[in-house]
Amino acid sequence: MTDDVNNDEYQLTWSMTPDDQRPTQYGESYSIPSPAQTDGVPDTMPDGSSPPRRRKAWQWLAIAALLAALLGCAGCALVAYLTARSRPDVVVEESVEQEPKYEVEPIPEALLNSRIVKVEGPEFTPATVTFSFNGIEHSITAQVENGVYYGAINIERMMYTDHTTTDELIIREYYWWLTMDAAMEEAVESVAAQLRAIRDEQGLDVASYAELFVKYVQSFPYDQARADAVLADEEPGEGDPRMPVQTLVDGTGDCDELSMLAAAILIHEDYGAAYFLFEEELHLALGIKSEGPGFYRSYFEYVEMTNPAYISEVPSEIGDDIALSSTPMILHIENGHLRYPQSAVDEVAYIIRARDTALEAAENKRYFIENTPLTQEEFDYHVALYDVCFVALNSFHSVVDEAGEPIADSPFMDRAIALQWLASNYWWGP
Repeated sequence: MTDDVNNDEYQLTWSMTPDDQRPTQYGESYSIPSPAQTDGVPDTMPDGSSPPRRRKAWQWLAIAALLAALLGCAGCALVAYLTARSRPDVVVEESVEQEPKYEVEPIPEALLNSRIVKVEGPEFTPATVTFSFNGIEHSITAQVENGVYYGAINIERMMYTDHTTTDELIIREYYWWLTMDAAMEEAVESVAAQLRAIRDEQGLDVASYAELFVKYVQSFPYDQARADAVLADEEPGEGDPRMPVQTLVDGTGDCDELSMLAAAILIHEDYGAAYFLFEEELHLALGIKSEGPGFYRSYFEYVEMTNPAYISEVPSEIGDDIALSSTPMILHIENGHLRYPQSAVDEVAYIIRARDTALEAAENKRYFIENTPLTQEEFDYHVALYDVCFVALNSFHSVVDEAGEPIADSPFMDRAIALQWLASNYWWGP
């Protein structure tokens, strides 16, 4: 017999077989099985109570099997507990992607000692670089020894090699020496000490401290004349490319010179650093050790040093519309202990997404304003939203004039400031 109960969300159906009939909620009649169907046991005792039922053999077997299974589980749990107590040092960790272990050749001993021979020259005053970080203006002047500066200019630029060295190792060792020559230690420390003071004053974390180094070096004027000479394949002049002490004194640099100065400071402060060398485009970019996979899964984040930009932001093109389309050579300089956090990389991606969608949002808002009847108050409100889009469009990347100088009314927003601004102005975002 089958009864159906309808409901707005589902239909409930059940069935009863002749051997297992039960009274239904609708009061239907039913038949009581005969004594033959109940193993000869009457349905009621003389006093009207229900009689005891004898369990069948298969029911006893099922109960025995269940008890055996429960005892087995308890035994396994006891063994596992005792094993864990006897091995307290065993820790089970989640499976996570591990950073690949690069087999980096050691730096030849010939490069570990300073190759700069001090040479005295005319007096000079190192450049003072003024820059803004997190809305506060700072000025930094390095202290560079006269003999080290002129010694760096005069030393011959040559790559240390032997018959067993590959081209990639030759280039890596060349840039390692240009960046890390021991004679430059005091000059780099003079800058790092001033940056550490800013860090302590502002309470900067690992990500913001790295961004402080980068912003400082990105604020050096770009030396377009040197870059043009490289692109024209002209013979490099004396002391070219400039080592970090030269860049600190001269106050300008091109892509490799600014990258080397930033790497020297990062390594001095125990961050890992590398270079991305784009041979076809004749471009060098900095890499900072990352918690995540980084650029080209190198575990270093790309950092463009020729203009203000976010760590991990990879430009589609550089200079005079030169696209970075080739695969870079990755030159590991130092691993260090500090890493740029993955959380900061994710925040940079959020900022860039807001910037890259700002123009479309502005165009949609303009169409709305031009095609919707509005009161003066409504008009002013939507025009303000329209204008906000251009703040993101112009302040989340470097905007410079023809001379390469930042445009004053479009200052670059550092990551922390950009996130604060987006929290109250990102009306077109998620």
